[in-house]
Amino acid sequence: MLLFIPVFFGGCGDRVRLDVPLMPRESLSDEEKIAFILNDVWLGMESRRIYKVLAHVSPGYRDKEGRDYAAVQEYLSEIFKEYSDVKITRMRPLIAVHGDRARALETFGTIARPKDPRRAAPLNLQGQVYVYFERVGGAWKIVEWSPLL
Repeated sequence: MLLFIPVFFGGCGDRVRLDVPLMPRESLSDEEKIAFILNDVWLGMESRRIYKVLAHVSPGYRDKEGRDYAAVQEYLSEIFKEYSDVKITRMRPLIAVHGDRARALETFGTIARPKDPRRAAPLNLQGQVYVYFERVGGAWKIVEWSPLL
């Protein structure tokens, strides 16, 4: 399912903190606002704070596998129940904005330890995903995550 929200947005190699302001301002470009959102989602995934992640997901979310906002919420709840010590590395995303739509290519690596090794295997995943955005009411929201590329 969403392959760990492609698996917790991260990147291969060293852990990278992006130079993104703590609070988006009106003076930020759309690319900077989207980078802020992706960084906030990453922090939400590592801290296992479901609503920090969901705050950036559109209520109209729908991916190619038919999942909606409620399915994303359920998936994250299950993941956070099963895994602890989530570590994510990520590269600077490649962001393209076209009017009220945008696409970001995230390159990531994720390692997570299961709470109960008898129920779940350790996670070690690397790859890329596209994250699609729409501007809704003046704010950028995630409307789809692609499958792992």
